[in-house]
Amino acid sequence: MKQAVRDQLGRIVAAALLATIVWAWIWRPPFSWTFGVLVLIGTVGAGIADGRYALRRIASVIPVLVGVSFVVFALMASLPGDPAINILGPAATADQIAIVRTELGLDEPFFNRYGNWLGGVLTGDLGTSIVLREDVADGISRSMTPTLQIMAYSVVLALGFAIPLGIWAGYRQGTKTDGTINNVMLGFLATPNFVLAVMLVLFFAIGGLSVAGNEIGFRALPAARYVPLGEDVVLHFKHMLLPSLALAMGQAAVFMRLLRSDMIATLRLPFIDLARSKGLPTRRILWRHALRPSSFTLLTVVGLTVGLLIGGALIIEFIFTIPGVGAYIFLGVTQRDFIAVQGGVLVISTLYIVVLTMSDFLYLALDPRLRGREVGTRA
Repeated sequence: MKQAVRDQLGRIVAAALLATIVWAWIWRPPFSWTFGVLVLIGTVGAGIADGRYALRRIASVIPVLVGVSFVVFALMASLPGDPAINILGPAATADQIAIVRTELGLDEPFFNRYGNWLGGVLTGDLGTSIVLREDVADGISRSMTPTLQIMAYSVVLALGFAIPLGIWAGYRQGTKTDGTINNVMLGFLATPNFVLAVMLVLFFAIGGLSVAGNEIGFRALPAARYVPLGEDVVLHFKHMLLPSLALAMGQAAVFMRLLRSDMIATLRLPFIDLARSKGLPTRRILWRHALRPSSFTLLTVVGLTVGLLIGGALIIEFIFTIPGVGAYIFLGVTQRDFIAVQGGVLVISTLYIVVLTMSDFLYLALDPRLRGREVGTRA
């Protein structure tokens, strides 16, 4: 029984992850609940596949998270300027500045301040925003949903473009079809996401260009504003399509090229020749027999792209006026709210490391060849 579970572990974990996403979609629980359940599923799956590796991987993540917290705090502490003066203004007296510095703990030694802040972080207290006068944890929690939605939609769109194109380009290696797909996707890869965002707004939101009195473009989608999913599903997706596409297309090019390379190698293996000799249809050979062993590198890179998506989301959220974490951090930077900035950066860094670890666990669950062996870590 135990061996049967281990043999089907990849499917079980994938089904559990999908069920959790569907549950979150229907019941709309707090983000922390959904994220916690997803992490728990990945950890349990990895523990069943290879308990020792799962424990070592979790143990290795802890010092990384502590190191990240120290770097974030040290960078914020080294910024020029006095936060107390930023709060009170240049006309503040020395006594007023001293009082605010005491309230913020800025008069204490560096390591004392770091220890106090880290202790608060471990209990969920990221401090109070200097400008907004609210708990940073509340502000980030409110901003996290739009950011994660953009990232999730971007990954889905990127895979939706990359998987069929990568499979077909790998199968048609060396043909004009392969060359066309590669050139088009290379163009998307070479285009910065903020430039693509402006082009998408130009051609799909405000009508494009006027040539000899004729407009080349559409007014089919809104150019800005965020509509919560619970408010109006149709409007939500209409407002999120352009920003998600702007983030997705560059990643789709990377995913496609990786999958194409692995598909070319897989299609040369003996078991593919055996499948062909049995007269199986080409579509079944490509999608059922060749795709899975060709997708492990893609799965790894999908986890690595979380950091790139977060960085790109900051600019995209600004362009499309989406109130996500990127916009929250950008506001903190422009208003010199160092407490909000260090809290936002810490949450994003932690999210990136945890997602990367979960991708390792999913990799372990999907590939039976890695169980009982060391899996290369990347964080």
